[in-house]
Formats: sequence, C-alpha cells, structure tokens
Amino acid sequence: MNNTNSKQESSSPSFSLRRKDFSILVAQAELFTCEVLCQLLKEQGYNVVGKAIEMEDTLQQIRVKQPQCVILESEISGRRSVDIVQQARSDNQRTKFILYTSKPDLKLVANAMQQGFYGFLYANDGLDELYKCFQTISSGGFYYSPGFLLLLKNYGMNVMTDEVKQQLNRLTERELEILRLIAVGTPGHEIADRLYISYRTLANHKTNMAQKLDLGSCRNLARFGISVKDYL
Repeated sequence: MNNTNSKQESSSPSFSLRRKDFSILVAQAELFTCEVLCQLLKEQGYNVVGKAIEMEDTLQQIRVKQPQCVILESEISGRRSVDIVQQARSDNQRTKFILYTSKPDLKLVANAMQQGFYGFLYANDGLDELYKCFQTISSGGFYYSPGFLLLLKNYGMNVMTDEVKQQLNRLTERELEILRLIAVGTPGHEIADRLYISYRTLANHKTNMAQKLDLGSCRNLARFGISVKDYL
C-alpha cells in the first residue's frame, strides 16, 4: 500500500479518531506486506494487536484478541476472505472488517458487501485512504475508497445500496439460491430439479420472497434478480 500521503493525513485536524484506542489486526497473504503495513500503522500511533498470514491464525487471533478492526486481504492462505468473516462473525460481532483487494473479483466483492465488511480498499490506495476508512467505520459508517469505486466502475458494477442490502438480508440461504437461478434465466422446473424440491414448494418460496422483497408479485422476481445479480 502506497504511503505517499500518510504525513498529510496524519496532521489533518479533521481526523479525530483516538488511534491508540483503535485495535487493529493486519491479515495479509504476504509476510513482507503484512509486516510493512503493521510498522507503518504503529508509527502513526495505532494499536496493532497482531498480524497473520494464514486463515486459521487469523481466526484464532480474532477470537482471542477481539480487535475492533481487521484489515483483510481478498485471499489469504488460498481461501477467500469472506470465509474468514463468516466464521469470525459467529464468535465475535464486535470486529469490523476492511477488504483490501488487488483483483477485480466481482463475485468476491459482491459477497463481501453482503457478509459484513465495512471498508473497501484497492491495492493502489495510499495510507490516507486507510486512515479515512478507520475514521468512517469507527463511527458506524461504510467506506469505499475512490480506487475501489473506480475498480467497480471499470467492470460495470456499482456499490450495493443500503436498501438492496436490507432486502437481500431478509432472504434465507435457500431463497438466495433460488434468486440466483432466477436471475440467470433458469426455468422453474429446472430450479426445482436442481434443488430437489417440488414445483409447489418452489412456488411457495417465490411467494414468500416476493412478500419479503415488497415486489407485489412473483412475476417481478426475475427483474429484481437481474438488477442485483452482481451481489448474489
């Protein structure tokens, strides 16, 4: 991560977060990158409570140290970061996660937007963007860096709105699975066959989904599914 703007941001009076009280765990795939980022944050006065380059170590440190924030690379020890968040959230709801990605993996980004990440950074972002991210998530907000937004724009994807996020959170895993299939045009009888359910059960799922999503009718599920396909 580029640190060219770190001095300017560190002296900014608008950045009021008490850095020593903000505990951070750095989880990166490369040991060198992990150590460099830890050192830079410590030099800026942050409370770096640990570093990890393996998934299991990351999960263990989250359980034991319960950091307020984890800077998590998109992939670590060959596993997608959303897997770490899914497991960690069951043990500790306090920790907030920042996704740090260098790859245009739209499926991963979409999953991260649903799985509890609060900050989204791109590999070329400077440390000033990381500091702004800390400030925003510490007050309960969500932060998308300009570099990350440009990454999404270049691949025809937009940030999930709070309204869409709330809508999708109303659905069960089975209902999301059905919506994914609807979004890519899978016929009803084929959906039922794939999921080993009857057509009547599928119809009941569709009715419940339409009600939860305030769509008015099951006929609107296809249009909604296409509009949110990137996030499924």
